[in-house]
Order: sequence, then structure tokens, then C-alpha cells
Amino acid sequence: MAKIQSVYKDKKAKTWFYKKRFGKTWLIKKGFSSASEAKEGLDTALEEAKKNKLYVKESVNFYEFFESVAIPHFKRTLKDSTFQNRYKMYCKHFLYFKNCDISDIRQKDIALFKDYLQNLHSQYDKPMSSGYINHILSGLYQVFDLAVEREMAKENYARKVKKLKVRSKREIEYWTIQEFDTFFNLLDENKYVELMKKAGYYTLFFSGLRIGELMARKWSDVDWEQNMIYVNSTLNYRNKAQWSAAAADGTKTFSSKAWVKLSPKNIQWLKKWKSVQESIGKMDYIFMYDGTMFAPRNWTIWLDQKLEEYNGSRDKSEELKRIRVHDLRDSHAMWLLSMGVDLKTIQKRLRHENAKTTMSYYLDRLPEHETSILDNY
Repeated sequence: MAKIQSVYKDKKAKTWFYKKRFGKTWLIKKGFSSASEAKEGLDTALEEAKKNKLYVKESVNFYEFFESVAIPHFKRTLKDSTFQNRYKMYCKHFLYFKNCDISDIRQKDIALFKDYLQNLHSQYDKPMSSGYINHILSGLYQVFDLAVEREMAKENYARKVKKLKVRSKREIEYWTIQEFDTFFNLLDENKYVELMKKAGYYTLFFSGLRIGELMARKWSDVDWEQNMIYVNSTLNYRNKAQWSAAAADGTKTFSSKAWVKLSPKNIQWLKKWKSVQESIGKMDYIFMYDGTMFAPRNWTIWLDQKLEEYNGSRDKSEELKRIRVHDLRDSHAMWLLSMGVDLKTIQKRLRHENAKTTMSYYLDRLPEHETSILDNY
């Protein structure tokens, strides 16, 4: 059947509705059993509007607009991995406005929403970070941009509500080389999967790769003669059947795409793992053990399990500090700093786009390492 202009199907309710601009307002009515019935209703409404100069106030629910207009827009304009993260975040928190018409939301309502977010706690029972809240507010700004563009809201009041100030420096958690060695020696290289873990954790600590970058690496990315590995993608993982590590998806930033120098010992661990992996079967990706991709969070689970095992029988003073897998990247930077490596080289190793990023994280750590280096002479 040919599409009838200004008549649409409500897929959820399985009914039809009409929606047509009349002057500066909209004619909208839902609940028709067929498209032709909705068209008759629209024709009648137009006649009445013209005869009586009737102007019907538009009533568009915020969450319906978010689902029907904003989500498709985000899907078209964001990287798939970014969209998946933002989608869950927005769907969860934008329910706050589920009973509001988009044209009725004002600046004070956005400000109250911002207060509401600041009172929420994360899954770790800590207040949500300023950065996380600002991501939500950015999404809200864009939803109202789309609404203003479509004349469903007169003004973007969301943009009048300022984002939260984000601390310029984040806390650095890291292991020293001695702490890493303690952890590394807990892994048994004579066990198949444990050997892969040793190669993986060693590479994370001594290369500064992000976990997604590590898991997206193929054997073909390794230059065995030059002791280097090429980073041009990151893993976007949803489940075993839905994941991507293609170069077309790109890296976190433009500068993240680069060759990274590896130590000779790092190369040795990779060669050892490659030899054992090939005895099971040929696999393109370095960090696969059964031919299928697994979730990046497994590295965190394995790390936590080993720490639990190690710390369980020790006094508090002898425990190995708990860190995240991403903290191995900071550990790499702090190790380089302790060896007297300059910040510009550290920036290159970590592939930070801007030197200010490197300086904001590690500059205040220079004095303590300067002292430790000079004390050796």
C-alpha cells in the first residue's frame, strides 16, 4: 500500500496516527485502527482547523522523542562502540523525563535533573563521577538541539545548565616493578591459559597498551625483527558472537594509531605463547586460547582472583595493592619515570594526543623519582 502523507504507524501500540503541522502548531491524534481511518481523521481535523482557525498545542513526550529521533541520530553519528555505551547510559537516566512533554521542560527542570544525578551512586557505592554526569548532560544538550531544530521546543534550556567541573588530575594507582614481579610470578607458565595471561599482563605493563588495544592485536601486527607491534584498532565487545576489532573502527584517538616498541623479553613471552597456541590450532588473534574472542573484563577477573589468593593468607602490611587492569598502563608510565625517562618519550609510548595529558597525570611525580635516581649515584 502506498504511504499516506502525515499518517504513521505506532509499532508498539499497533495502531495508526496522524501528525501534521498547521501554522505554528501541530495536529496530532493517535489510536486509529487503519491508515485510511487516520487519513479521514486528519482531513476532518484540517477542515475544522481552517474553519475555526483552531491551533492545537503540540504534545510530544520527551522519552518518545528521544527513542524515535535522538537514538537513530546517535546511531548514525557515533562510532558503534561509543553508541553502545552512550545508549545504555541515556536510556537509563533519561527515564527521569518519561512523563514530561519536551516543550514543557525548562531550565530549572534540567538543573534539578543535574542535582538528581549528583545524588546517585555507582555500582561501587560511590558518587557518580563528574565526567560521567557530564556525558549524560552532553547527550541531553543534543536531544534538545534536535527538538529545537524540528520546532518541537522553542529553546535549548539544557545548554543553559553548566556541566560540572572535572578535576584536572586523576588519582594515579600503579604497581612498582617489584609489585608487578610479585604478581607475575603467581602465574604458572606450564598451564596453557596461564601462559597466555603471563604474555598478556607482561605486554600491558611493559608496553602501555590499553586492554582493548591488546585484545585487538593479531599476530600479523607483530614485527619480530624490529621488536614492535602495530596498534590500529581496539576491541568493541558485546558478546562472543558480536564483537569487532577491525581497523576501520579506529582507535581511541588519532594518535593512538602507531607502532609500539617492545622489549626483547616481551617478544620472548609472545613467541613462547605463539608456539603453545599453535599446538591447539591456528588463531589470527594473539590473545585467544580457543579460537573465540572473550570479554576484556576477564583480565580484571583473573587479576582479582590472583590478588585474592595471594592476599588471603597475608597480613595487611604484606598484601599486594589492588589495582585495575587499566592501571597497568599507568604502571608502565611510572616505571619509565622511575628510570629517568623524559615526559616527551612517555607521551610517545602512551600515544597521548596532547603533551598536556601526560603532564597533568605524571608531572607532579617527577620530584620523588628525581630523588630516587640521584640517590643511586
